[in-house]
Amino acid sequence: MEIRHLGTAAAERVPGLFCVCKICDNARKTGGKEIRTQSQALIDKTILIDFPGDTYLHCLNYGLDLPTIEHLLITHWHSDHLYAEDLAYRMSGYANCLNNTLTVYGNDTTFQFYERAFFLEQRHDFDQIRFQLVRPGDTIDIDDRYRVWAYQATHGHQFGDAQFYAVSDHKRTLLYAHDTGVFLDEVWEQMVSQKQRFDYVSLDCTEQTSQTKTVHMTFKENVEIKERMLDLNLAHANTVFVSNHFSHNGGETYESMTALAKTEDFKVSYDNMVVNF
Repeated sequence: MEIRHLGTAAAERVPGLFCVCKICDNARKTGGKEIRTQSQALIDKTILIDFPGDTYLHCLNYGLDLPTIEHLLITHWHSDHLYAEDLAYRMSGYANCLNNTLTVYGNDTTFQFYERAFFLEQRHDFDQIRFQLVRPGDTIDIDDRYRVWAYQATHGHQFGDAQFYAVSDHKRTLLYAHDTGVFLDEVWEQMVSQKQRFDYVSLDCTEQTSQTKTVHMTFKENVEIKERMLDLNLAHANTVFVSNHFSHNGGETYESMTALAKTEDFKVSYDNMVVNF
């Protein structure tokens, strides 16, 4: 499998739109991997995860071939993960000469925000874009090629409005756990009962070395999840662990975060990072 981390930042990006903190100042001066856009990922050039406002930028900068994508998993309704107004531009009149349909997968709350964009347009175009409900605890198959599991995230209002995903091509399995704090007990139980064994694990690390307790994770919590996964046989010695989804409020640059992550055998994501596993 291949995963491309198109964007790797929290909502306000790095540097933040209006921020002049030391992390943002460093990003503006240094450039390169210190620059982070809103989080989005692409699996095997086939399954897109999340649709932030920066999707258009990812198309221009990284060659994301958006018209060919037919499957889009949405984790939750926050605008840096679902900018539905741009999704509406897949309808005829805005997008011409398409011969395929984009299926958008998400939960009930996500659907409300999705549907608002089409209400504003006063029409739908189900031949070119449609929505399929997927709730925490559900399992779906995509094109007889992939199996997808949805898990309840510790995020949002925490009543099923935010979720994260595992995706398998029946040979390899990845876990893309954003946006979420530490996993709920029920999630651990589900993963064990499903006999999951992850080959690639991307974990929310928005808070990095901050001590702030939020609906995101710190690097310390990333390490704790890795250890528990290994103890429960949900991961193996060659599993790739990645810290991802960073905020300037976490207090670390790409360079300093990489040095820290190396001590625990973690990779640190950066925009347009491609990993084959």
